Amino acid sequence: MLEIRGDIFELQADAIGITTNGIVRKNGNAIMGAGVAKAANDRYPGIDQRLGKYLRQYGNRVFILHRASTSPWEDEPRELFSFPTKEHWRHPSSLELIERSAKQLVDLADKRDWQQVILPQPGCGLGGLDWQQQVRPLLAEIWDQRFIISQGL
Repeated sequence: MLEIRGDIFELQADAIGITTNGIVRKNGNAIMGAGVAKAANDRYPGIDQRLGKYLRQYGNRVFILHRASTSPWEDEPRELFSFPTKEHWRHPSSLELIERSAKQLVDLADKRDWQQVILPQPGCGLGGLDWQQQVRPLLAEIWDQRFIISQGL
């Protein structure tokens, strides 16, 4: 796992992770109202609807939200995926959920042949976890050099 500084939406990678929760609004859209999720929802209109559909069908797990070859966001060459850190947006992030998401992401990266996968520090902003003491040691045991953590947005 590598660590860099920068806005995840501006850095080069095969795929970008969007930290998410598992709550769906009555209208069917995922709640993406703060942090990286809000930034993604503002940048990619309708991504909350897509994530909401997947959450209703399959539960709170890692999903590809945008494939570079087929998407309404044709100018986005990278793939986008959800990375659940919380079950509910009001609750703190869960180390168990982050671990499960990290393992699912390894499987997805292997399947999609992603060589560079970038994410923010999962669970460490609005999720309330400590990067150095809690999250970093956990992810360092799961991820290899393909996975890049950005300390920016």
